[in-house]
Amino acid sequence: MSREVEVAAPPAVELKGLRKVYRHRGRQSEAVAGVDLTVPAGSVMGLLGPNGAGKTTTLKMLLGLVHASAGEARVFGYRTGPDGVGIRQRVGYVPENPVLYPSLSGKALASFCRPLYPRWDGEAFRRCAAALKLPLDIPAGKLSRGQRAALALALALAPRPDLLVLDEPTAGFDPYARREFLSLILDMVASTGCTVLLSSHDVDEVQRVADQVAIMAGGRIRLVKPADELRASEKRVRVAFQAQPPPQVLEDPVIRRVEREGNRYVFTVSGDTAAFLEKVAVVPHFVLEMLDLSLEEIFFEYTRPAPGGDLHA
Repeated sequence: MSREVEVAAPPAVELKGLRKVYRHRGRQSEAVAGVDLTVPAGSVMGLLGPNGAGKTTTLKMLLGLVHASAGEARVFGYRTGPDGVGIRQRVGYVPENPVLYPSLSGKALASFCRPLYPRWDGEAFRRCAAALKLPLDIPAGKLSRGQRAALALALALAPRPDLLVLDEPTAGFDPYARREFLSLILDMVASTGCTVLLSSHDVDEVQRVADQVAIMAGGRIRLVKPADELRASEKRVRVAFQAQPPPQVLEDPVIRRVEREGNRYVFTVSGDTAAFLEKVAVVPHFVLEMLDLSLEEIFFEYTRPAPGGDLHA
């Protein structure tokens, strides 16, 4: 009797050792320094990082728009490059600065794109345009920056992609349009199971939609965690000891940073925060409290420069 073996579906995105080095006049600059990242299918991954972190270059390598100096990028198990055509039919992409034919209106651009995608959904295009108050009869060259971004988003959603890659998509949006855009993303994920990779430096934007968070700085991924685990594992502990604390407290590996004033310590910790709190609690103290960190505070912890100028590990 033969037995069927279930094969696990590949992740939507898998980056391994992805690296990009630019060379100019005998000098080289490493924009992306060996990125490893897995985006589970059906998730919304927020890729947070300051300007210049390497986010855009990473996304372009993922999509085959920039050649990687080293490493590998896969989309639904297919390698970027050799399997590029098959990948593009399943991916919607909104770059930070969309390039659209300036003489064509939104309607004309939709008609141009429709034959290229077997799953084109004209109603989805119109719903997105209406939600973002996008005029479809005006040439793209005469639209505002926010309207061009909205048009690029509508064109990316209409093919009903399995993966939607967004690079700073709400740049130029007013607060109302930004809110509508984020609602559209959540509705699409709920109705189609689409995977979203959202690159942004806007913490509030990522916090609203992402169920996975990656923080990137200096060309490297500094942290990747599910959003619900992130708040549980990143804490700040304030304690006023009665005497000098023992080395096993001060040297605990979960400590990222220590600030001290006299017998008062503030520990920023990452990992098993409950175990660290138990260790501190047995040391004689006057005051002991554990504080939650907001996503913005966590972002700053992983992207702030160390005193020597390099990023904290």
